[in-house]
Amino acid sequence: MSAILFDLYGTLIDIRTDETGLVFWKTFTKKMKKYKRYEPNELANLYSSECKRLETEREEIDITFVFKNLFQVSEEISLKIAKIFRKSSIKYIRLYSGVKKLLNTLVKKGYHLYVLSNAQSAFTLPELKKLKIDSYFNGIAISSEYGVKKPNQNFFLKAIETFEIKEEEIIMIGNDFECDIQPAKELGFKTIFIESNLTPPNEVLDKIIGFNVNEILIRIMN
Repeated sequence: MSAILFDLYGTLIDIRTDETGLVFWKTFTKKMKKYKRYEPNELANLYSSECKRLETEREEIDITFVFKNLFQVSEEISLKIAKIFRKSSIKYIRLYSGVKKLLNTLVKKGYHLYVLSNAQSAFTLPELKKLKIDSYFNGIAISSEYGVKKPNQNFFLKAIETFEIKEEEIIMIGNDFECDIQPAKELGFKTIFIESNLTPPNEVLDKIIGFNVNEILIRIMN
C-alpha cells in the first residue's frame, strides 16, 4: 500500500487572500488597537521588516513570533492575533470540488494520507477543521513547525521520519512543480502534478488539469 503526501493550498484547498492591500491593513490595525496602536502603513512596514528579520534566523518562520514581537504579548495572545490576521485577509476559502470524495475513497481503500504544506500552523490547523478534512490524515506536516519548507528535501525527509512512514511507495500530489513535484521526484517518489488556478506558470506536459478525481485515482492505483 502507498503513503500519499498531499500539498494543501492550490491542491486540495482553493483560497484567495490579501495581506498587502491598504483596506486589509486598516481593518487589521483597527482590530489590534487594544493590544498596541499603530497606523496601517506603519504596521504593514513593521510586519514586513520583522518577517525578513526572522527569515535570517531560519528558512521558515512561525508567524506567531512576528506578532509576539510587534505587540509585546504572550504566546497565547500572539496565536489569537495570528488567527485574526488570517481571518481578516481571506477573501474566500473552499475545497476544490471532489476533494472529500477522493479522500473518502482513498481511506476506504486503506491508503495512509498525509499533508505536507508550506504554511502556518496558526492558520492551517483551524482551516482544516473548518473544512472538515483534518480527520482524513494520518499526519500533518506544516513548514512553520519544521523551520524548513518545500522545495527543501529535508522537509520531506523529516516528515517521513516524524510520521514513521514505512510504505514502499510514496506518492506526492501537488500543484507546484518546483516546490512539490521536482524535489519529490529527486527523492524517488511517485508524483502526480495537478494544475489548478493557483499553479505557477509552467511548461510541464505530464499533469492533470483541474481536480479530476477519476484521473487522480487512476494515477494513484497504476
